[in-house]
Amino acid sequence: MMTDELREQLIKQFSAEVIETKGDMDQVYYSCPGCGRPVSKGMDKCGCGQALSWKNIKTSEESQGVKKATLQFEVPIDFAKGDCRKCPISYIGKSDGDNVYECPLKMRGSCKLEIS
Repeated sequence: MMTDELREQLIKQFSAEVIETKGDMDQVYYSCPGCGRPVSKGMDKCGCGQALSWKNIKTSEESQGVKKATLQFEVPIDFAKGDCRKCPISYIGKSDGDNVYECPLKMRGSCKLEIS
C-alpha cells in the first residue's frame, strides 16, 4: 500500500499547466498549480517538486477574489423573494432553541435570487 507522501511525489512527476495571474498594477506573473508559489517563465520544476508545463497557460481570477456562479431551480408560483419557507433550497435550522428556515447561501434577509 502506498503512503500519501509517495503518492504525492508520483503525482508531481506529471507536468501541470502553470497559472498566469495579474497582480497589482496589472503586472503578469506565473505560479505553480500545486503550491501557488511564483515561478519564472520556462522553469521545468517548481521548488515543491511539481513538474511544470508551459503549453497551455491557465489564467487565474484570483485578483478579483470571487467568481460568479449561477444556480437555476424552480420555485412555486406564489414564491416571493425572501420567503424562505417556500424556497426549495432552504432547510430547517435551530436558533435560540426554535426551529427556523435557514438559507444555505447565507442570504437570509438579503435574498438575491432572480425570478423570471
